[in-house]
Amino acid sequence: MSRQQGFSYIGILILLAIIGAISAQTMEFASTVALRSKEAELQAQGDEFSRAFKRYYRASPQGSPSYPKDLRDLLRDPRFPGTVRHLRRIPRNPLTGSTNWMPIPAPGGGIMGVAVIAPGEPMRKPQRTLAPATVGAPTPAGATAPQVAAPASGYATWRFGYDPAQATGTITPDANASAPQGAG
Repeated sequence: MSRQQGFSYIGILILLAIIGAISAQTMEFASTVALRSKEAELQAQGDEFSRAFKRYYRASPQGSPSYPKDLRDLLRDPRFPGTVRHLRRIPRNPLTGSTNWMPIPAPGGGIMGVAVIAPGEPMRKPQRTLAPATVGAPTPAGATAPQVAAPASGYATWRFGYDPAQATGTITPDANASAPQGAG
């Protein structure tokens, strides 16, 4: 092998290392963009859940439960003789592809919202969520909703639903949420 061929070989190896590093950075950027997109979709689905829980609560006839027993009650409200829908379908979690959501018990029975079931840590805080005080609220004796402990971290801190006791209504800004893009 001549001396010039050795330099060419080293040059090609350096070029391949640079291309590999750029490719790795591009893949990391693409995965970050994909996760941000899934989190934005998750926020939109959470807002849809919040509106559905609010409609269910506000449409409650006198003497009937204020909150649904389970998520299927949002698809077809059993309190009315006709078909009353608060959701057309249970949304899929864009992070897992599943329609499984952790129910948040309502004080007095039923569920007042859902928490996200997904592994990992979010890249950002949710923009609108149930106040932490409502999660893990005591469930009265005889209520059918399970007790849910308040999550400390992860996607389970993303909680969507309706609590009429919150001063600002259905969807409240999380105190730790980052400001929306362009705000300032």
